[in-house]
This record gives sequence, structure tokens and C-alpha cells, in this order.
Amino acid sequence: MTKVFPILFIILSSCTTSKGIITQPTYSSIYKNTNGGTDKAGYLHITTNEDYIKLIESLKIDESEYNKLVSVNFNTNDVVVVYQGQKNTGGYSIDVAEIHWENELLMVKTIEAIPEDGKPVSMVITSPYCITMIPKAKSVTLIK
Repeated sequence: MTKVFPILFIILSSCTTSKGIITQPTYSSIYKNTNGGTDKAGYLHITTNEDYIKLIESLKIDESEYNKLVSVNFNTNDVVVVYQGQKNTGGYSIDVAEIHWENELLMVKTIEAIPEDGKPVSMVITSPYCITMIPKAKSVTLIK
């Protein structure tokens, strides 16, 4: 009997509990445009429907494009708007490439397109931006 306890102890102490599956948070790009963003690169974290409506109104988006701006449930989601800043030509764009949690902080990684050297581009000032629906987050940080 005394030999059984050490063996039983070793067996029980070597058992581990299964760890929860960590899933990637989901996000969805709602709207992208090359005109109407801000002069400087950056981002805006929107947490309320009122602020979202103000944003949409400030961007002066054509009414025919409103169907792209899906209604956002701000009880479970937020919106992040990423701005590429003012550019001297066409051929630029910005989008959300991925998001992930680091503790309580939601990290938003962007991907930016720039015109290829030697390729023709429109000679117009642009300011690309992207509106993306993200999970509810206390704090958001943009990474490149």
C-alpha cells in the first residue's frame, strides 16, 4: 500500500488540465476610400454609435455608398478607422491586415499599398482610409 501512494502521486501530479483554445479575434473591413481621410497618418477608435454617425457625416460619403456602412452593434463591437495620410498621387491604399490581443490591448496591424516605381499614377492629392469593425476593446494600438 505504501508503494501505491508514490506511484499514484506521480501519475496525478503529471496530469495537466487542457488549455483553452485561443482564437484570433475577428474583424471586418466595412469601407475603404482613397479620398476623404485626414492629412496625417493615424487612427481613430470609435466606441459609440453617436461618434460613428459623426464620422460618417464628416467623411461626406455618397448616399449610394451607405449600404457598405453596415450597422455596428456597439455592445459587442467597436470601429477603428485607419488613415494613411495625405499623398501626392493616386496608387496608395491602407487596410487592416490582422488584429490580436496582448493582455487587454487590441493590436491592429495595417497593410499599406504604395505605387510601384515607373507605373503610371493619377496626379491627384489623395488621403486613403479604411473603416473596420473590431471586437469591443478598452484600448487599441496601431502597429505597422
